[in-house]
This record gives sequence, C-alpha cells and structure tokens, in this order.
Amino acid sequence: MDTELTNFNFRVANLGSVRAGAFTQKPLTIFCGPNNTGKTWVLYSLYYFYHRLELHKVAGEDLADLTLGGFNRSMSATLPFFFNAPEAQFAGAEFALADEGGCLPDFARLGKAHVFLMPAERSGLHLFFRELSGRRTALLHHASRDNIDIGALLRDVMFSRYAIPIADYIDWLNRLVEQQKSKSEWGHPYAEQLKRSLAGGAYRVDAHTGAIEFQPYKKRGDSQRSKPLELHITSSTVKSLFGLWFYLEHQAQEGDTLMIDEPELNIHPANQRKIARLLARLVNGGLRVVISTHSDYIIREFNSLIMLSQDKSRELHRKYGYDDEEILQICQVGAYLFDKRTIDPFPISKSDGIYATTFDTVIEKLNAANDDIYYSIKEYGDEQNDA
Repeated sequence: MDTELTNFNFRVANLGSVRAGAFTQKPLTIFCGPNNTGKTWVLYSLYYFYHRLELHKVAGEDLADLTLGGFNRSMSATLPFFFNAPEAQFAGAEFALADEGGCLPDFARLGKAHVFLMPAERSGLHLFFRELSGRRTALLHHASRDNIDIGALLRDVMFSRYAIPIADYIDWLNRLVEQQKSKSEWGHPYAEQLKRSLAGGAYRVDAHTGAIEFQPYKKRGDSQRSKPLELHITSSTVKSLFGLWFYLEHQAQEGDTLMIDEPELNIHPANQRKIARLLARLVNGGLRVVISTHSDYIIREFNSLIMLSQDKSRELHRKYGYDDEEILQICQVGAYLFDKRTIDPFPISKSDGIYATTFDTVIEKLNAANDDIYYSIKEYGDEQNDA
C-alpha cells in the first residue's frame, strides 16, 4: 500500500472544542474521547481537505500548481462556509496539512482519491431523504402558480442548511438509482460479508422510485421465504448499515478514503466487534479508513487484531477464528484522544494494542461503583436477616 498517500500530518487550532492539537492520518485513523470534544468537527474538516481538492479539480485547475501555504490559508478561511455556520464561530480556526521538512504533497495524486463520509445522522437520512426531496419539488411546483418571490424561495429551498458532509450524503442518497448501475468488483466481497455477518439479509433499491427494501435471509429450518421489508420497518441496525453496504457494493475502490462517524450506531456489542474486523479487512485491502467512536468494544477488537500481529500468535488465530486479512500492524494505525481541548495520540504497542485510557477510566469507575452498591446492599440485607 502507498504510505505516501496515507500518512499525512495535520495540525488543528481553535476548531470547535479543540484549541490545539495534531494528528497523522494513517491507513486506519481513530478518534476517541468524551462527547463535545471536537471529534466530528475534525472528521468533517478532514473530509473538507479532500473536498477542496475535488473543487480545484472540477474547476479545471492544475493541482500540481497548488502551494501548501495557499491551500491551507484558503481552507481555514472557508471553514464557516463548509460548516454552514457563522464566521464568528471560526475566529482564528485553522485546519492545515503540515509541511514536513519543506516537502510539498503531490496534490495531483491526492486529487484522484475518492472520499466517502457517513455522518452520524445516516439512519434518519436513509428514511427521509426521498421525503425531503419530494417536499422541495412540491414547494417549487406550488410557487410556480402562486404569487411568491421565486428568488427568495429558491435560495431557501435549494441551499442546504446542513454542514456540507451531511448535504453531500443527502445528495448521494438521491442518486442511488443512477449509482447502482455501477458495480465495484473490489468492494463486492466486503459488501457480501456485511450482508451475511452483520445485516442478515439483502438490500434492494427500486430502479424506478429509489425506495430501499431489505429481505432477511431465510432462517435455518424455516420453510417460509421471508418477505421484503421497506427500510422504515426494519431494525435500527439494518437502517444504519445500508449506506456502508451500498458504498462497498457499488462505489468503493482501492485507495479511497472511507470516513464513518460512530460506526457502532445502533449495533449490538457482538456486531461492533464484527464491524471492527470488517474495517480491518478494508484497510488491509487498500482502503483508508477514518472513524470517530465511543465504542470500547470496537477499540478492544482493534487491540486484539494488533496483538495478533505477533509471530507467536498463530495458534490464537485458529483458536478464536481470526483471518490473516483482519490482522493489523502498528504502522497502519493512528489513535487519538480528544479531551481537555487538545488532541493527543494514544500509545500503541504489539503487546497491548491501543492504550485507550478514556474507556479504561470509565470502566474502572463503573466497576467500582457497581461492586460497592452490590456488596453494600448485600451487607445491609444480611444485617436485616440477622435482626
């Protein structure tokens, strides 16, 4: 895999909750930390980095002519536009690609990479994107017959009130019918694994209406074939996973960057472990993955995949059913703690995996409180019985 295209160093300042910090984008990049610490802001800004490269390309500019300083200044100055937020909220904000020893990145090669971001709002968007589109069309239809300021209506209807990553995801959903005409030979095996081991059924997008259906696999010993279900009456897990399945089945290519805000959304802990293993397979297959997560289960599964990279672990592979395609090397992984207005790297080692103290501290406090409550009540009950 081409590490020159993956190991980028970024610096962040005055961006949301983050006052100062830095991170390196590796084949697998993980953002962890408490709520409201800036993880999504930084994830979105990284998406914007690639989004701006695409804008330069669409404008017909030669990416080889870009300078690092000019690109960084322009990007930081336009963050309010990207987030669709007041400029005052981005006073002094900076998201910049670091200049390593005076070496400029090959922007032309970078611009070839496709980037796909799945926002945390995806489950709801999977249900309502067609309704949102339909309402816009209806508003424009009625406006054509009534005495309405068309210009003002167009500005209100056509321009999204969301940050660009969410608006882009809605636009992507509205193009499902067109996009499903393409197939990804590279991504198909991973999409099949997701259907079998996680979703437990097959998705279908109606070629005329764009409606999404899901057909559960027939259970062993059940003679009745399951009936297709409209997405809105499926489980929350099925709703959450649709976008990832469609991307893998129809669009994903080696060298792409996949970003997922909270891959654990609506997923049982057992399946969170499977998500981690699927993401590891994608990384080893040549996809670059960036996630923001609150899941201790995902981090611990990544830890196992890192620890199993040791030569002496072959017997453990067989014992616990791990494949070579799921094993992660330390050099592939970057993990970062967002807390106290900073971004700090987690230590990573072959013997321990990712030392994610943010989860360990919470778990230790929970266990201590649980034990104290249990034994205190038990002791009180024993005293009452003795009396």
